[in-house]
Amino acid sequence: MSVFWDFCEFFWLTFLLLAPMLLLGLLLAGLIHVFISREAVLRWFRREGLSAVTTSAAIGVPMPLCSCSVVPIVAEMRRKGASRSACMSFLITAPETGADSILVTNAFFGPVVAITRPIVSFLTAIATGLAWIWLSKTAADPLSSDSQVEHVEEGSPQHRNNCEDDYPRHIALFTDRDDCYVSARELRPICAAWLRRVFSRIAFLRSVPTAVKASEESATAETSNLSFTSILRHVLRYGFVEIADDILFALLVGIALGGLLYFALPADLMANEYANWLAYPIMVLIGLPLYICASASTPIAAALVAKGVSPGAALVFLMTGPATNTGTIAIIVSTFGARFASIYVAGVIVVTIALGLVVDFALILAGLSISVKLDVSDSPAILAIQWVGAFALIGLVVWRFQAGALKSGFADMLVNLRPVGRRVAGWRRR
Repeated sequence: MSVFWDFCEFFWLTFLLLAPMLLLGLLLAGLIHVFISREAVLRWFRREGLSAVTTSAAIGVPMPLCSCSVVPIVAEMRRKGASRSACMSFLITAPETGADSILVTNAFFGPVVAITRPIVSFLTAIATGLAWIWLSKTAADPLSSDSQVEHVEEGSPQHRNNCEDDYPRHIALFTDRDDCYVSARELRPICAAWLRRVFSRIAFLRSVPTAVKASEESATAETSNLSFTSILRHVLRYGFVEIADDILFALLVGIALGGLLYFALPADLMANEYANWLAYPIMVLIGLPLYICASASTPIAAALVAKGVSPGAALVFLMTGPATNTGTIAIIVSTFGARFASIYVAGVIVVTIALGLVVDFALILAGLSISVKLDVSDSPAILAIQWVGAFALIGLVVWRFQAGALKSGFADMLVNLRPVGRRVAGWRRR
């Protein structure tokens, strides 16, 4: 029973640490969805070259997308003319990092690792994208090969692997647009109208300048069905409903697995010098078939580092876990072909192992060590924020699980584990 209560304590402390950062990350996800234009992004992706690869990798870094949800988005980018190298680099950075996972990483490891993680993902995406350009014959890369891919609406049941009928569909902000982007020109009169109403209610302001009125009237036809409240509601829905439904179940599983590893692994796990070198391929073998989001992989990596696994080896798990799993690889093969998928998987493995070794050697040369934060803060203010965030996250989990996120998340896990089970069964027969 003592082990059980120790596990519960680990689970709760982990929950306290990540809750405020995760909630902030979900809010940032909604803001990115509304205030970054898809068309503006796609303008940079059309050519095969370093600029397109670098830009797509940079844009993918803050995007809070899981490895399965990013594939339909990349397929849509490809249909609109984005190059394959740009699609590949976006496929790597988008699931490996995100606004939420970067903040959660900071909660467990501190700012150095939180900055290093997106940098490693960015470099991996660039190296893999350039490898595709070098290894592939781009002249024989017709767009027609992608026409077989069925259009998948973002947020729809088909957008997810489980195709659950009760999963909430994505509600577009505009009835006549696919993109929910709100420009600054559209936002200005909306905010002016909202401020006007607020100030008029508290009797501090009864009128607004003529210029603001004119700009508001000029945009009335375009934003007649749009208000500050509807934009805010859409931001919150996207972050705290659609993205939350994608990651909450996997996040809880990740915390639980982190606790199991923390108590199951021996304290002298890395005492043997061979274990230090074997840790890198072992992290690949664990992360490659595992379906886990970037935020959910962080508690597991924290438990591994606490047991003596090097930060570079844990970084390999943080990169391969979110970016690769059997279900995603199968979708990439059907969408872009086996050659593309092979370079994608090989690039993620080779580059992340190389960068993991670089990180470990850099820490040794600098005489630095990475400590894992598995205890609550001593500051009363920060501790209060953590407790408020933890109870808010509990409320979000209960709300979304009642709405079907538990069922859909469990189905996602089964769908992605089924190919692994079949493969293991095949090995046993042999």
